[in-house]
Amino acid sequence: MSENLTVNEIIETVAALTAERLTAYIEIGIIIPIQDEAGPLFAPVDCARLQLICELEQSHELADEALELVMSLVDQLHGARADLEALGAAVDAQPVDVRERILTAWRARRGGPG
Repeated sequence: MSENLTVNEIIETVAALTAERLTAYIEIGIIIPIQDEAGPLFAPVDCARLQLICELEQSHELADEALELVMSLVDQLHGARADLEALGAAVDAQPVDVRERILTAWRARRGGPG
């Protein structure tokens, strides 16, 4: 799935999603559609996010406030992961001796062998 979906298409794609719940998710800000002259559009990442939200809401009976918190934590986790990947790439670009010093310092801070 690589193109954006309309409201009707996203509701058809995400089995547990209803128009009412989609509106609620947008109102509380855990889904932010692309605003187009034809109406709101949803990126492929929104589809995956909505599937997760619906699953969390159904399987754990989470209220909107709890969904907001959980999705905020998911967003923070994704951000931290992206930061670590960027840091790893920056470290990998360094000379071997610098990488070894970084690894030794990292192990020391983690309590492992240097």
